[in-house]
Amino acid sequence: MFRLSPHHVGIIVGELGPAMDSWHKNLGISFSVFEVNETNSRLSGSGTNFRMRFGFGLMGTFAIELIQPVEGETIYSQYLQERGPGFHHLGFLVMDLAASARQLESEGCVPLLEGSINELGALAYYRAQDGHCIIEPLQLSVELPLFLARHATSYP
Repeated sequence: MFRLSPHHVGIIVGELGPAMDSWHKNLGISFSVFEVNETNSRLSGSGTNFRMRFGFGLMGTFAIELIQPVEGETIYSQYLQERGPGFHHLGFLVMDLAASARQLESEGCVPLLEGSINELGALAYYRAQDGHCIIEPLQLSVELPLFLARHATSYP
């Protein structure tokens, strides 16, 4: 399947600030914060108006992605409402999102979402048949540090 190491773990949170404070206090991780909404992204299954805040913290080559649903209906707001905060997905960098999608579907993974974030890249979510988690293949169109430099603020 994927020959690359996992890129990040996605965690849904109710409030981004306290979650980032906890990760910073306990593990020394600093975050870059950016917002996503219907004007700068496309997420299948989302309402016409939505807003989310992302805190992205690097730990060497691996990252923590904290996601706070703020407004509207999204896969993240549904998750938070049904299950509360916690682990949501594992993200993997891929070179060809379409090929990765075909491979995941051929192995019985169920597509949950497809989308893109302007100036960052394309993504999809799949429920792993036996893995008890969501897998996110992510094809970046620009280097993540460059995207964060252009669109994020540092925290704390």
